[in-house]
Amino acid sequence: MKKFRFNMLILLALFCILFSLTSCGAKTVTWNGDTEYYAHVNMVVDETNLYEYVGAVDYVFVGTVEEIVKNIVPDEPGSSDADLSVYKIRVDENLKGELTENIECSKHGGFKKDGTMMLIFSDRSKDTGLPESGNQYIFLAYAQPDGSLTLSEFFDNRQYSEDLFQEYLDYCSNEVSFDRTRFVSSYDKSQANS
Repeated sequence: MKKFRFNMLILLALFCILFSLTSCGAKTVTWNGDTEYYAHVNMVVDETNLYEYVGAVDYVFVGTVEEIVKNIVPDEPGSSDADLSVYKIRVDENLKGELTENIECSKHGGFKKDGTMMLIFSDRSKDTGLPESGNQYIFLAYAQPDGSLTLSEFFDNRQYSEDLFQEYLDYCSNEVSFDRTRFVSSYDKSQANS
């Protein structure tokens, strides 16, 4: 009986240590006011022309950021999954494509552990920020080969307004189609019953 208690105490102590270690690593950080541009992207469309940009993406939707799952990127980001922030988003209205109500999206960029915002840039544009929890935005997203969604390189921190909504309705109605390999997100309503 003493051996059983001793083993249970050891097991309980190990469980407590493991639990405390897994909860120590923060996955989100807040902005300290500094911004760095860490990666230059070469766009195949003119990212300043939203008719072209909307034609290149798979989905355009109004959404509310429900949770920032992860927004810490390495201090020296490269071009890997570690450079991605992850968001849980409630889809409020689909403008292009049909996504389910609750989705998870990744986005290039995030924050260093010290709170410095890390963003990407191109020859014509710079990303201006990252989505914030609780705010509503109009998002552009690409479906990935594995069914996940990646938010567009730019424009994903423009807060929703009725005027902006009307602009995006026009962009979607008059998009300049772009020929590229397309994928369907696992969050697409056509996949929801699969």
